Amino acid sequence: MAVYLTAEARSELREAQRQLDRHTDLSSDGRCPICELEGPCPLRRAALRVFGRYARLPARRPGATRPQLIGLRKVGVRSEWFGAQAVEQSPDA
Repeated sequence: MAVYLTAEARSELREAQRQLDRHTDLSSDGRCPICELEGPCPLRRAALRVFGRYARLPARRPGATRPQLIGLRKVGVRSEWFGAQAVEQSPDA
């Protein structure tokens, strides 16, 4: 049995897919990269409801959660992993 969707329904599903692609929770910390909220953000939940309403599954994008970021540290953040960094002394001292 085939179910036909109207142009408006297809448009709504395309927009929901765009929202899901942008608001995918990252594997490294579970936060939305756009909203910076933990877990599924409100926009992601709304997009998932659209797919549920039409009994469709969203397309999956390989690597969307950026698993390669797991274990990396942010640039510019001071790390205390090896203890306090040595303070440079002037040659006068």
